[in-house]
Amino acid sequence: MSISPLFSYSTLSPGNNLINKKLGSYLAGLIEGDGAIVVPKTIRNQKGKMLYPVVKIVFVKKDVPLALKIQEVIQGGTLDYPKNSNYVVLLFQDLNSIRKIAILLNGNMRTPKIEALFRLIDWYNAKSSGFRDVKLANESKIEKLGLDSSPIGNNAWLSGFIEADGHFYCGFDLNVDGLATKVKCYMAISQKQLYKADSDKLNDNSNFNFMRSIQEFLGIKTVNEIKRIKENYVETAYVIKAIKNSSCEALINYLNNYPLFGSKHQDFLDWQKAYIIKINRSNMTPKGTSELLSVKSSMNTKRTQFNWDSLNKFYI
Repeated sequence: MSISPLFSYSTLSPGNNLINKKLGSYLAGLIEGDGAIVVPKTIRNQKGKMLYPVVKIVFVKKDVPLALKIQEVIQGGTLDYPKNSNYVVLLFQDLNSIRKIAILLNGNMRTPKIEALFRLIDWYNAKSSGFRDVKLANESKIEKLGLDSSPIGNNAWLSGFIEADGHFYCGFDLNVDGLATKVKCYMAISQKQLYKADSDKLNDNSNFNFMRSIQEFLGIKTVNEIKRIKENYVETAYVIKAIKNSSCEALINYLNNYPLFGSKHQDFLDWQKAYIIKINRSNMTPKGTSELLSVKSSMNTKRTQFNWDSLNKFYI
């Protein structure tokens, strides 16, 4: 089995170590937000057939270019297009991709979903112990690292998490003269309160702690509790909103340092324009109102034109 040297930390130059840290933290945030790590309980089934884990990342269809870029960087995986769905799923199941992803995520996760990564590492280490080359078997083993407790603003984790679960909002009213008033700009992140673990070894499955870390980093007043109505049940969740000027500016500074790469990158740029119009109080001018109307008409689900230049700066 060949292992790409790009993902062997001992052979990396300092520059590549930095790139891998950014890529690893970004992917950790993305997978902890909109991904899943599914690990079989045994190496083989009762018939002796080898069972492999799968790492899944879900994207809206408009973000297929981002999914393809990640697939290109990992050098593996397949894209699944479920019927009658607005989503695509990036799947990694081959051994080399699983090893790469495990190494990249290891030490970069911040949520209870780390228990799934640990099960993935346990599976891989059990698998690698069967390599005929004893030296390769020992060198291939991955030592599990704990949750990343470094400040949120120190790496790209929050960028990946916003890519998955963040939402940029711009709203305003029009007065009798057709000028924008009561301009509101915020970024919101919501997350269900409890992580459903497939292991009984997880002591704390609450998502509150990492949501509080984001709240504190952005200077948001509180983590709010909400109820989300699902098809067959009601889900309790946490939500934070970066709405006051200091929180928005902290977010802008962070995302200019650790950028988004999908369609939300363009939503962020439009949202930033709206925020600048708001703080400059130019919304009460015909030009400012016109720009706000243009921004609002192209953000989020209303966007029909896409620019993927952001992917040229992806972590490779």
